[in-house]
Amino acid sequence: MELAGKVAIITGASRGIGKQVALELARRGATVVVAARTVEQHGRLPGTIGETVAGVEAAGGTAVAVQADMASADDLDRLVRETVERFGRVDILVNNAAATATRSWGAPLLELTREEWMAQYAVNLHAPYSLLRAVVPIMAEHGGGRVINLTTAGHRGDGDAEPATGLPVPLAYPSSKAALDQLCRSVAPQLRQYGVMVVNIHPGFVRTELTELLASGGVETSDAIPMAIPTDAIAYLATCDDPMRYTGEVLAAEELLAELQGA
Repeated sequence: MELAGKVAIITGASRGIGKQVALELARRGATVVVAARTVEQHGRLPGTIGETVAGVEAAGGTAVAVQADMASADDLDRLVRETVERFGRVDILVNNAAATATRSWGAPLLELTREEWMAQYAVNLHAPYSLLRAVVPIMAEHGGGRVINLTTAGHRGDGDAEPATGLPVPLAYPSSKAALDQLCRSVAPQLRQYGVMVVNIHPGFVRTELTELLASGGVETSDAIPMAIPTDAIAYLATCDDPMRYTGEVLAAEELLAELQGA
């Protein structure tokens, strides 16, 4: 229960990594604010913010659902405001939400409209920026905090840049995540004085509900890793004794866990 008394906001927590992180941080004692758009299951993807809250409560934890569209500045402001009004603090922010399920994710340049490009940036970059800026003063009032952004390796030009077989090569998504990585590196020195760690973590190609759906459509997903890998890495960053050791870094979940196991 090393997170007892702490409050964590997790975006994109109706399913996938966000949901698993919500359950894990709650298991470690945190009060969890579950943020996402989905209040009723739609389409072929399972999961809602209410189901995540129910899972936390069934395990004996405390959680509250806040419906929020990460592309809406008003919703982001309301998310932080409602968290503080209800719990009085924010100690951990996990920026997990990402725009991955729309046509614009893999549209080629000449088919990708400006509106679709901007929509990717709104969720993948501008939302983490807005939430970071909103929570830092609150964290500082309580002695510091931790901000963990989920990123990708798809913009690095290494092997991880190759999408799964059967998927198109995205444009706006990896470029927005590259900007998120630079934001992390740039603001980390500024946030040290407030005791706030900011770190980006690349989860890897993870077997989520979306991955299972892609597999049913013929996409090769045999190399997908369990959700436990990024979940454990994020939980470690949320609880480690020396968070400033990692501030400003862009990490890979598997590499981080391997380093910890070898230590």
